[in-house]
Amino acid sequence: MRNACFFVRTSVAIASFAFAFAVGAAAQQPAGAKVKTAKEQFKNIRVLKNLPANQLNPAMHMLEGDLGVTCGFCHIVDKWEKDDLKPKATARKMMIMMMALNKNNFEGKQVVTCYTCHRGSPDPVATLVLPPTNIKFPPYDGDWHPVKPTYPSADEIIDKYIQELGGEDAIRKVTSRTITAAFTIPTGPGGTSEAPARGEIFMKAPNLRLTVTNTGKATIEDGFDGSVAWAQNAKGVVTPSAQLAQPVYKRYADFFEPLNIKKEYTKLEVTAVEKVNDHDAYAVVGTLPDDTPEILYFDTQTGFLLKKVTSLPTVEGRSPFEVEYDDYRDTGSGVKIPFVVRSIPGVPLG
Repeated sequence: MRNACFFVRTSVAIASFAFAFAVGAAAQQPAGAKVKTAKEQFKNIRVLKNLPANQLNPAMHMLEGDLGVTCGFCHIVDKWEKDDLKPKATARKMMIMMMALNKNNFEGKQVVTCYTCHRGSPDPVATLVLPPTNIKFPPYDGDWHPVKPTYPSADEIIDKYIQELGGEDAIRKVTSRTITAAFTIPTGPGGTSEAPARGEIFMKAPNLRLTVTNTGKATIEDGFDGSVAWAQNAKGVVTPSAQLAQPVYKRYADFFEPLNIKKEYTKLEVTAVEKVNDHDAYAVVGTLPDDTPEILYFDTQTGFLLKKVTSLPTVEGRSPFEVEYDDYRDTGSGVKIPFVVRSIPGVPLG
């Protein structure tokens, strides 16, 4: 995913060739094809040998965040298989230790991660970090009982969001959308640099999506063909997106997702009012069928969705992922959509 400013065209019959290409491109990866392991695809893999190859990069990016470093801390850039740097050997030992702790103490569940000790630093935290002194305590009544704040129900908040977008009838009348967008995309080792790009996003109900991005030097594409999320690199090689990201992309491609929020979660609970880019927002915690919590932030005044926060499983622990939405405008169809979308992944998904 990437940051984007959108310029929107809406129609009832989106260019069918775009989706024919999307389905055809995904078909280049045979259905049920076995994904290579990291050992089969990359050189000199010592620890994560049996990890699916398309999950290795997310795991490495997760390590970057856990330790607050870049790829060059452990690797010689563009000579990734080399073992010249001492931190690479240390990282291997630490991963083996982490896996053993989880296996022997937590039934193999991912409880201990690199972040458990490192907290964003190359050196593990060994001294207690004192809490901030500006803690805000909840209000109390005359008998010193905590006063529980009252909020609208989750249903009321979501219903207002749908109404502010244009209402269910107007939303359902639009069955396709073409978006011309200006992007910033991650580039360079570890995706630590940003580059400008332009492209188009083609969407069609119920859940077809194709994004074509051109950096001026190369064109890359990704999409969801109704069942599988896939990506095509600048060389034309098409691969399915990492398994950990498939559920996210599936919901991201849902053309009528605002209308389906209540169906996506087994439980929705309003927990607080928090700040999102200087806006007061209701924090609505939604529990997915696999018990993963997500937080949706709705503007207390306008009702618009301002941010969505989730986390993705990796071999190194769960990685936070959030998307912010801004500048809602009417597309000319009576339906409002955000013209600015900012994604902030804990790790790149590819």
